[in-house]
Amino acid sequence: MHTTNGAPACCDANADTPPLHLIFVPFLSRSHFGPVTAMAAEADACHRGGRTAATIVTTRHFAAMAPASVPVRVAQFGFPGGHNDFSLLPGEVSAAAFFAAAEEALAPALGAAVRGLLREGGSTATVTVVSDAVLHWAPRVARECGVLHVTFHTIGAFAAAAMVAIHGHLHLREAMPDPFGVDEGFPLPVKLRGVQVNEEALVHLPLFRAAEAESFAVVFNSFAALEADFAEYYRSLDGSPKKVFLVGPARAAVSKLSKGIAADGVDRDPILQWLDGQPAGSVLYACFGSTCGMGASQLTELAAGLRASGRPFLWVIPTTAAEVTEQEERGSSHGMVVAGRWAPQADILAHRAVGGFLSHCGWNSILDAISAGVPLATWPLRAEQFLNEVFLVDVLRVGVRVREAAGNAAMEAVVPAEAVARAVGRLMGDDDAAARRARVDELGVAARTAVSDGGSSCGDWAELINQLKALQLTSSRDRRTDAVTRD
Repeated sequence: MHTTNGAPACCDANADTPPLHLIFVPFLSRSHFGPVTAMAAEADACHRGGRTAATIVTTRHFAAMAPASVPVRVAQFGFPGGHNDFSLLPGEVSAAAFFAAAEEALAPALGAAVRGLLREGGSTATVTVVSDAVLHWAPRVARECGVLHVTFHTIGAFAAAAMVAIHGHLHLREAMPDPFGVDEGFPLPVKLRGVQVNEEALVHLPLFRAAEAESFAVVFNSFAALEADFAEYYRSLDGSPKKVFLVGPARAAVSKLSKGIAADGVDRDPILQWLDGQPAGSVLYACFGSTCGMGASQLTELAAGLRASGRPFLWVIPTTAAEVTEQEERGSSHGMVVAGRWAPQADILAHRAVGGFLSHCGWNSILDAISAGVPLATWPLRAEQFLNEVFLVDVLRVGVRVREAAGNAAMEAVVPAEAVARAVGRLMGDDDAAARRARVDELGVAARTAVSDGGSSCGDWAELINQLKALQLTSSRDRRTDAVTRD
């Protein structure tokens, strides 16, 4: 683990050497794009101090969402049906075909970007590729171009480590008890139920791990006070790069996704204006990511549960479907429903009126909530979200489960309104609520400290940049020496 507490500001260390150019390649999904490009903006901001410069390689669709300050190399991407965002891909469309199309578009664009920067910089050029962990082909492209590669995980270290440990025991699942222990060497004696293991998320793990083994280092969008032990466990696993850095929470506020949200005044978002009129800590914020993944019957029960909770609520839904409009009209007297548009989640969670977050347990949402010191009611829907729920409820003890039943049928069944109301009541007002809030408040302070000057994540980022620059400068000197010797 390479955490450097008390390090100088991220942009200051070793600033007298030529800048390192980082080429960031996010996956074509909004939930992946935000944290990767937030780090790109951070790297580009350091360019003024001579530390690093950044370029993003992505498609035209996502280029419009990139930080305005960072140059973008646009890859030509065409997918049947006009689908541009994996997170919005309909269930009947092949995920494998989308991944293949993304590789076909992004891999040549990445290679061209690297070679172009190497030509521009000459013998002293220092270039590194930083790509999303699911882009398994990116380390190969970096190797073929003769530059280093860093793997960027947009999930947490707990979930990543648990998936690797679980995958190693999949062949024993039939004989394993339920619940079962993750692994003897796991930092905490965590137990999982079979229904919390999404085998679909593990199918391609060997491919991703093999690619990751070619990387110089791994970075997680997380911070030391939250996941240092799990990052160290991940580093210790066979096949993991031995350099693991925690560089989050990524500062999503630098993204153009936050453009137009004013702190106050006439341009202040109507959502925040509504929150201004609510008592402190009274509002439940409900949001299930860029794709809700719920059917009409579940939306009906959710709406009824929010009303039955007796708490004012802010419900953000990423669709304008007819049934949602109906819920908006029926729920308006009890709260505010925002349908079919982006909402300023970080600003919402930081608002004094918000006292709880009903969430699908996506990692970005978890980091937003923890950074703001807001406890969660957990309702995972897919992939590693079930592991994130375990982390929040059983490890951190800052969340309560909405879905309590253990069987497969219950996991797939519609969650009734009574269960929703009961979970909200527990989150906002049971005997453990004060202790839960105290724990998440403490983590919130740690998150904000981690990305401040001298914080652990700032130190990890500076250390990673220093190591990359030192190694590549040595390689550059060797190349020049070889050239002189040949002459």
